[in-house]
Amino acid sequence: MSQVRPAPPPASAARALRTIQWLLPLVLAVVALFFELSEHVARADEELNAGFFGEIILFAVVGPVAVALTLRWVTRLVAAYATTSDELAALNRSLEASVADRTQHLRTATDQLAAANAELARANLELTQLDRLKSEFVSLVSHQLRAPLTNINGALELVSQDAHRLPPTSQRTLQILIAETQRLSHLIQTILDVSRLEAGRLTLRLGPVAVEPLLSRVLASALEADPDRPRSLAVAHGIPPAWADEILVEEIVRNLLENTLRYSAPRTPVAVAARTIADGIEISVTDHGPGVAPEESDRIFLSFHQLGDADTTVKGYGLGLYFVDKLVRAQHGRISLESPVHPDPAAPGTRFAITLPIARGEPEGES
Repeated sequence: MSQVRPAPPPASAARALRTIQWLLPLVLAVVALFFELSEHVARADEELNAGFFGEIILFAVVGPVAVALTLRWVTRLVAAYATTSDELAALNRSLEASVADRTQHLRTATDQLAAANAELARANLELTQLDRLKSEFVSLVSHQLRAPLTNINGALELVSQDAHRLPPTSQRTLQILIAETQRLSHLIQTILDVSRLEAGRLTLRLGPVAVEPLLSRVLASALEADPDRPRSLAVAHGIPPAWADEILVEEIVRNLLENTLRYSAPRTPVAVAARTIADGIEISVTDHGPGVAPEESDRIFLSFHQLGDADTTVKGYGLGLYFVDKLVRAQHGRISLESPVHPDPAAPGTRFAITLPIARGEPEGES
């Protein structure tokens, strides 16, 4: 970007102006003095009075001095103009150099950004392909595992019919086998559901869901293996139905209850509650477990993340809460946790709360 620069006066013109500054007033003074003297000398009869001396002072002194001062002021202005012109020219050259440098940097940054975007696009494509391959692999392996597990479960059920004929040690072994195969079957089903959910292939059958009977049914079923654990169910009177997939909501609550059984001590109470809030229906599960540390609250819903990883007595794979979070979000809900809940430092407890939309006459359908 070039700009027109005003040309400063040459050095000879400056010197001439300084010469004129003194020469012109001197010439004017001499001319005025000569004119006045010649005029009065030509008139021999005219006396040299005050008027004569006044004219001499006015035209030969005051006038040239005023001209000299004016030329001096003009000379300073010209010098200041020349100095400013030089400074503006230098500044303009500096700006042009700065603009050129910035333009070069911008072009370099643009090229780097374009290269980075291309690299990100390539990496994203690779990640998408890897994620697809991972989902296909998980689905394939899970399906291949389900067939032999089904056969094992069937065989164990047949053997359990005559379990009373077995020695006590064999009966305990049989019970462990049945429990572990059921746990493995549930894990495989969870992995399959997560894979379908991440791939967008899990079908949601949304409709009105009666909250109280669902919670009562799931609470009795999930705690069937722990009959001595105190439990409570508190559902607000007149609570409206939720707009959700009933099977998936049941799976969500079951996972939360199983998480409670896994981390809280035996015979400690568990409380399930439901109420209507401003933007939906809140279902909560509260335990008296060890609670969740603040630094864990942001990671607890990650896949394969498990509290107490070093504690081998806690059975789990870190998929339950991840699956719950995904299922709740898929039904346009949200999940939150609160810990501590109780004042007991030894068992501060945790409250998981999910919020689902209220059924407001939406037409039934699949999503």
